[in-house]
This record gives sequence, structure tokens and C-alpha cells, in this order.
Amino acid sequence: MITPTILVRQMLEMANDELPERWQQKWRSMDSASPGEKSGYTLLKWLEEIYFDEERNHDLTQDDILKVGKLVQSMLKFEPSKRTSAKEMLQDSWFKRE
Repeated sequence: MITPTILVRQMLEMANDELPERWQQKWRSMDSASPGEKSGYTLLKWLEEIYFDEERNHDLTQDDILKVGKLVQSMLKFEPSKRTSAKEMLQDSWFKRE
């Protein structure tokens, strides 16, 4: 069962972002009430596991998966003003490759 503390831990690991200062005190009290270890399960590890889980014809390379992971992480920010916009995302050179 996923608790709020587990969910926030997962968000922190996947987003690779710092919680905004205004949330820090609340998080410290939640985290200390339910101590636990980080899973070490990152967005990139998840993408690799999902994409390369079977033998099939892969259109993307390991480098592509790394780039896609970084692009997704640029959108996974707690503060909306820090997120990469769709317009900015589509201007990335990865989308313009031949």
C-alpha cells in the first residue's frame, strides 16, 4: 500500500528535484514519522527497464533513452514555473534529428 510518505519519496527520486522550501518542514516531519530508505529507482532506470525488457527491434538507442529521460525530468519539477514547456521541449535537438 502506498502511503503519502512513500509517494513523496518516489516523486523525489523520479523527479530528481528538490522540494520547494515551503514544503520542507512538512516533509521532514512526514519523513521522520515513517523512516525508510530510498529505493534508488530513478526515471532513467525505469525507462531502460521498460524499453529494453524484451528482445525486439529497438528504435531507440541507450543514448536516446538517456536523452528522453533528461527531457522528461526537465518537465518533472515541483514548481510549475521551473518546468520545461512543450514549446521548449519540441525545440530540443533530439526532436530535430534525422
